[in-house]
Parts: sequence; C-alpha cells; structure tokens
Amino acid sequence: MKYKIPKEKFMTKKLTNFLDSDDAIFHYTKRETAMEYILNNKTLKFGLLKNTNDPYEYKKRNTVICQIATNELKEISNSLDDTILNTPFLSFCTNSKIQKGYIRPRMWSQYGQNQAGICLVFSKKLLIKTIKKELSKNYTIYNKKMNYKKIEIDPSTESESEYIQSFYKNIFFQKHIDYKDESEFRIVLVQKNEENTYKDLFVDISNSLKLIILGDNFPKVYLPTIKNLSLELNVEHKKLLWEDNQYHL
Repeated sequence: MKYKIPKEKFMTKKLTNFLDSDDAIFHYTKRETAMEYILNNKTLKFGLLKNTNDPYEYKKRNTVICQIATNELKEISNSLDDTILNTPFLSFCTNSKIQKGYIRPRMWSQYGQNQAGICLVFSKKLLIKTIKKELSKNYTIYNKKMNYKKIEIDPSTESESEYIQSFYKNIFFQKHIDYKDESEFRIVLVQKNEENTYKDLFVDISNSLKLIILGDNFPKVYLPTIKNLSLELNVEHKKLLWEDNQYHL
C-alpha cells in the first residue's frame, strides 16, 4: 500500500529552520541498525577508516616520514599507517547550496537501504559537545567538511603524533572528487598516546538527535517500533514521501 501525503504536510517553522541550517547533519543507515542499536541504545558507534569502501582509506598508504634513519622507515611507516587505518570516525551528510542533506536520492539508495532505511538528523554543535565531554580525555577531536580536491602532503615532521597533528586535514578530510556529491562532514578521533589499543567507541545521542526521517519505501510494519523509540527519545519522526518527482517531508 502506497503512503499518501498528509494534508498537514508542512513542518513547524522551528524544525524547518533547523533542517536548513549549518547545524543540521544527516546520518543515513539501515533500519535494523537504527532501530536495534542506535535508537534502542541511544548511542552512535564510531567506525574505523579501514572498514570504509574507499581505497584511499582502507588500504595502507605506505606513508613516509622524512628526517629519520633509513632502517627505521619501514617500521615507522607501518606504525603510522596502522594508526590511520584504525582511526575512529563518524560520517554525516550536510546541506549544500543546491540540495538539502535529507533529500538526496543517491544517498537514500546507497546508504539508506534503497529508500527503505532511516536518516537520523543531529545537531552538530550538541553532538560535538557530547563527544568532547565523553572522549576528549583520551582523544584529540577533529571535525571538518571533506575536501574533494587532491591535496599534496609534505612529510617533513619527525614523529607520528607531529605528522598527524600537522597534516590531519590531508590525512582524514580529503576524498576523491567523485565523492563530492555526498557533501560529507566528518568527526575524527586520534588517540593522545601512541599505544594502538583499539576498542569500540560510542557517543550518547540523547541530547543531539533532533529528528528521525523514514525513507520513502520504509516498511509500514515497523512504524509502531519507530513510534515507541521516538517517544522514549522524545524525538519526532517523519516519513519522507516521493510524489510528483520530488521528496516531501
């Protein structure tokens, strides 16, 4: 059965203004992941760069740091690459000048379970504030929009930590130009010590989650579950509809 656009399809001005703002960031995901883990546990899990589908990020870069002895190059290069590959991060879509972050058909198809998944809308400011409160003791926190123009890195520092500190924009915030339409915003965590002790990291989303958006093809059978989760989180949920060759929320 196809959903119909309700008569009262216009959102409140406050919510509309937020969705159009730079503070709104959008996380597309499968409905099972959203319902069973993110919304149920009220947390968002950090991924690792090595688990992405971008070869620039999941493959070793054979990074070379200058000004070190030749026999140390391989060992330090492998250590640095290992640190980069195991770097925790969160990824979001943002509003652009020509398109809002939650009405991107390709994002819904690729990351939103073929229009049947969920897009979670967060306040960037509140999410970063929570991350700093919970994780800044052990991690340096970087956040930035991705740069889709190739940037050359000049490896001129001596230690691993100095290298990352100097070139974090190039290391974590650049992607091939073919990804530019994703308009990605990323939050990255870098360990303050050089011991590579990797573990699952989560951040509480109770204060930063602002809206749950269901895809156009979201199965009706899951609506009661979404309603209950929305009530528990005190967050509104809305169904995205494709009608007259465009999305309606």
